Formats: sequence, C-alpha cells, structure tokens
Amino acid sequence: MNSRRFVLSVVCTLLAPVIASDAATSCVWRVVNAKTPCYLVGTLHALTSTDYPLPPGYKQALTDSQRLVFEIKPDPESDFGKKFNAAQAYPKGDDIRRHVHPKTWEIISVNFSKVGLLGKPARIGSTPLPNGIQQLRAWAIAEHFYGIRGYNDFIGYYGVDNYFARQGKRSGKELAGLETNDEHVEVLRGMNDIESELILLDAITHRDKARGDLNEMHAAWKRGDTAGLWTEHQRFRSLDPGADIRLLDARNVRWVPKIRAEFNSGKPTAIVVGANHMLGPNGLIALLQRDGYKFEQL
Repeated sequence: MNSRRFVLSVVCTLLAPVIASDAATSCVWRVVNAKTPCYLVGTLHALTSTDYPLPPGYKQALTDSQRLVFEIKPDPESDFGKKFNAAQAYPKGDDIRRHVHPKTWEIISVNFSKVGLLGKPARIGSTPLPNGIQQLRAWAIAEHFYGIRGYNDFIGYYGVDNYFARQGKRSGKELAGLETNDEHVEVLRGMNDIESELILLDAITHRDKARGDLNEMHAAWKRGDTAGLWTEHQRFRSLDPGADIRLLDARNVRWVPKIRAEFNSGKPTAIVVGANHMLGPNGLIALLQRDGYKFEQL
C-alpha cells in the first residue's frame, strides 16, 4: 500500500468504462492473446466461509497457473507486519493534533477520553504508543476503531488472496508480489494529512451505513458485476479522490510494466489483486488493453 506519479486527472477517473460479459460469473479475466494461460484475478480481501466454493473462473485461473503474483508476496515470516505497525504511528514528539482540523481532534478527544485511551501508554501490535492513541495517524484510527459495528463475518482468512496463497503453496506454485513490503506500506504511510483525515471522517460519519455498502459490494463481486462494483466505489472516490488515486490508479500505473513482463515470460501466470484495481479508465484492464492485450471475463 516509491514514486508518486499521479498521471491522470481525477475528472478522467470518474468516466468509467466497464469491462464485462453477459455470461460472466466472476471477477476473473483470461488473456486471450497470450502465448500461455494468463489471468487477472479480482479479489475481495475478506470474505465468509459461505462464499466457498468460489465461482468456476477462480478455479480455472488457479489450476492453469504455475505462478501466482499478489500485491505483495505472501510470506508469514516476512517483516511486513512489523513495518505496517510502525507506519501507523507518528514519530516520537509528533501526534495527530498537528495533522487534523481542530474539530476533528475534538471528536477524537471526546470519543477516546471516555475509554481512557488518550495520554496513556498503549500498543498497536509490536509498536508502543507512549502518549496513547493520539500518536496514531488518522487512517490508522479509522482502521482500528471505526469498523462496521457488530459485523465480524467478513475476515481476511477467507479472502481470495489468502485462499490462492494457501492453495498455491500446497501445490508447489511460485508465489511473488508486485510490490515490496516497503512499497506496500508506503501507500498508506505516505498519505498527506487531508487524505488521511478524510478517511477517518468518512469512517466516523458513514459507519452506520457501511454494512449496507459492504453487502452491496460483496454481492456485486460474487456475481462478477463490474458495473455494480464500480458504482459502489464512487462514493469514496468522490469524497477522497487523492487517497483513491493513491490506493488504486497510481499503483496500477506502476504495476503495468511488471504485469507485462509476467505475461510475456511464457509461464502460466495469474495476477491476484483487489477487484477495484481492474476497473475504470486507469484500471489494469484498460491500461493493459492499451498495450494490445485482449481479455475475456469468465
């Protein structure tokens, strides 16, 4: 989640061509003009046990591929968790009061004073917070404390990425990543103050409606409905375009040369990344189509 190349305007990103097939049942695309079987696999990072078995397109991509390439390489022994935890906190001597509007700080202060989490030592994973929650960046506060109330059915273990990684490892497939751990962490750590604060404010103000949004997104993904996925995504994209371009468009642009190299390697390969990376004029499908690749949605 590094170069900061923001090459396409926000206005253009809102004009979304939808790549879909009437017969499609999954967010999986096969490259029809590659020398060997190659796929783009659009995932949700968290699902429920009832989502399995996955639609046939996912099985086809997994079976046909010798190499699985994720956003970052799946490796439980890596230092990603440690680096991510460290990235959530401001350096010693700094805290969130210097980075958000006074009214936002007032909301944080009122909410977390009630539960005794301000000004007292705390810990996030392996990262100590000597002065408490105010040492966390705004996006990290949103992630840890403003999830969907009472909604724990969707968990990362059942996410498509984790499923592909487990199955790939069991069957001896090659596993790789489009980003290093440092590059992935920098996507969030490097957000400017406004982008990060908007994520927090959206999490606070939209929290009661987030469950419905997640259900709609999940349903659209499950039936391979790219138009539905894109529509669900527009609320956040319109609210916080800088963060959304950083999370999706800018990374897509950086990934395309690596994906081209994978597709041209002659090795059957599946690129396994979040489904929203596939969509819109700066999505992977549109960018790769400009390079001459042709796709069939399964």
